[in-house]
Amino acid sequence: MKYNYPVVFFVFKRPASTKSFLALMKSAGINKIYVFADGPRSGEDKKDTDLVRINISDFAKANPGVHIITKFSPKNIGLKQNIITGLNQVFKYEEAAIVMEDDCLPTPDFFRFTREMLGKYKNNDRVMSVNGTSTGGDFHSSYDFTKYSQCWGWATWRRAWKRYDWTLSKFDKDMWQVLVKNLRMNGLLRWYWYTILTVVKSGWISTWDYQWSFAHFYHDGLAIAPSVNLVKNIGFDKVATNTKTKTRVADMQTSSLTWPLVHPQHIEENMSISRQIEKHFYSNPIAVLGLIRQCFYLNWSKYVRWH
Repeated sequence: MKYNYPVVFFVFKRPASTKSFLALMKSAGINKIYVFADGPRSGEDKKDTDLVRINISDFAKANPGVHIITKFSPKNIGLKQNIITGLNQVFKYEEAAIVMEDDCLPTPDFFRFTREMLGKYKNNDRVMSVNGTSTGGDFHSSYDFTKYSQCWGWATWRRAWKRYDWTLSKFDKDMWQVLVKNLRMNGLLRWYWYTILTVVKSGWISTWDYQWSFAHFYHDGLAIAPSVNLVKNIGFDKVATNTKTKTRVADMQTSSLTWPLVHPQHIEENMSISRQIEKHFYSNPIAVLGLIRQCFYLNWSKYVRWH
């Protein structure tokens, strides 16, 4: 394997998928894995979080050829903090890494694809991340580029992660009005992104991924999107932190790539890919109504606080 990068694996209370995903990484030739295990939120969680840690320890003992670096949190710190602090720690030592959570099932091609992309574009500052998810578009090559990062199995470089700011310190109304002119979004999407970033910056929604999207917008960054879907999110259930209700992107079918890859001729946004991502994630009725509901709850909490 010309390029071999570590996997950063974030786990919580899915012992079965933790065990099977580790085996999948080994079979894909991954020889270094950072595992960040969040702690239980309650006594009810502890049975599963303990079993997750047992499965990780058993895998490490049974596979001495795979270097396992673990961080077991003694208490629950939440997905947001686990991912941010985990990646900050990893990128002190690694130039690039593949990132997985315990509810996103990758295909074997996912690892091969992300490793090849991390190697090929390691010195191109405009390319900031590699998506494992694909919702379609007009592809004339094995992959192409979009402004939208997708975080259900992905990869990035230290140089790109340095641009991440979870506080959104550069985001405000005036700045957004200037920035959005170059993002080729319609009126609904402009409203959606301004509103969701405002709500996230307020702290009402505890998440980390919209800030990563903003980093791509702010730095004119691109994400690589495969021509076929390489990751299935299996986490739309009661165990999930954020995806408790099934939507059109739950359990999307995965496919295999054709090798060797056919590379795109130009490094620029493929708008047909971006439009499909918008349709599936941001501009559909479920996403819009969900955001309106969050805005209502936020404004209601402010009203109650001051009356």
